Amino acid sequence: MARPRKNEHIKEQLLEVGLDELLTNGYHGTGIKDVLDRLGVPKGSFYHYFRSKEVFAAEIIKFFADDLNHRLAASVSNKGELGLPALKRVFRLLVTEHKDGSGGCILGALASEIAETSEVCRQALQKEVENWNRMMTIIIQQGQTIGDIRNDLDADVLARMAWNCWEGSVLRMKIEGRPEPTEEVVEVMFDAMLKAQ
Repeated sequence: MARPRKNEHIKEQLLEVGLDELLTNGYHGTGIKDVLDRLGVPKGSFYHYFRSKEVFAAEIIKFFADDLNHRLAASVSNKGELGLPALKRVFRLLVTEHKDGSGGCILGALASEIAETSEVCRQALQKEVENWNRMMTIIIQQGQTIGDIRNDLDADVLARMAWNCWEGSVLRMKIEGRPEPTEEVVEVMFDAMLKAQ
């Protein structure tokens, strides 16, 4: 008997609902049954697409990052901005998503929860952080070329520092229960850390 064909629409729905569950409840608080019940999908269907919950989480990481990177790149290219204005647009979009509750950073959340216990998820997280850093490095290099971003430090170093500052501000936002830490770090990052003097 032939195996049933995979339906990419169902897989995407599982990833969307799984992302929502992970953002709301974390990895350990998310049950596969909860995801399946929300969609009315039988349990066997889940294992048709994902070998385990761990693999499911790793695919959610990629799903989240691909969507976010696509939206950020589209936002920048639509305005035709380069350098510091492009970087500001990226981070202000992130701030807005956190402020209005429409987004969250699954990368930071899962990194603190399971990166040390799941090699599959740690590798998925590392890959997406590296992809993010490459994208930011290109924007920073453009800014260094046109002279609006400091050039006394390597663009890759600045991109990694921007990521570190951002994730730290997201952690503070969660601890304090208010979005202001993300706004504060973005302004300081642009004016003190990245802007050419």
